[in-house]
Amino acid sequence: MHLFKRFEVWLLLLAGVAAIWWSFQSDSLPTDDGPVAEMKADAPLQLRRCTLERDFGNARLDLEIRYKNTSPRPLYLTPPDVRLINAAGKDVPPFILPAEKPASIEAQATSDVRLRFWLEKADLAGPLTFDIRGQKLEVKNSTPLDLEKLENKKPRVWTSANWTL
Repeated sequence: MHLFKRFEVWLLLLAGVAAIWWSFQSDSLPTDDGPVAEMKADAPLQLRRCTLERDFGNARLDLEIRYKNTSPRPLYLTPPDVRLINAAGKDVPPFILPAEKPASIEAQATSDVRLRFWLEKADLAGPLTFDIRGQKLEVKNSTPLDLEKLENKKPRVWTSANWTL
């Protein structure tokens, strides 16, 4: 068999090995020396990263948190256990994809999870608070963020509640 004498086969094998190596190198959330590093390592609820992507008059917020589930049962991160609350005290609706299973954290475990929310322009005018079973975390401070100043379909990332452009 002359399969391994072909240049294309060796190129594909090399690309496959490189892809496997890259996936093992990039399997964790980035850690930087910003506000995330200042959080207490033993805090049960920690903000890891906020990614906001404008979609014309609305925006999708990808919220990455670390949570320690002390319950003897798994926690499914869906309302009413998990809520994002705007300045008016109303719940911000989650952004749900039909094919995606809800995020969960096993019993007696600590895990990093990503939750998605669908924000209106008015939601960005004040603070946003994340609530998980009564434990609250400030996601965005009270400084207004003008959605019109963000480029459409261009994600912005923050690692603290201080969202400035």
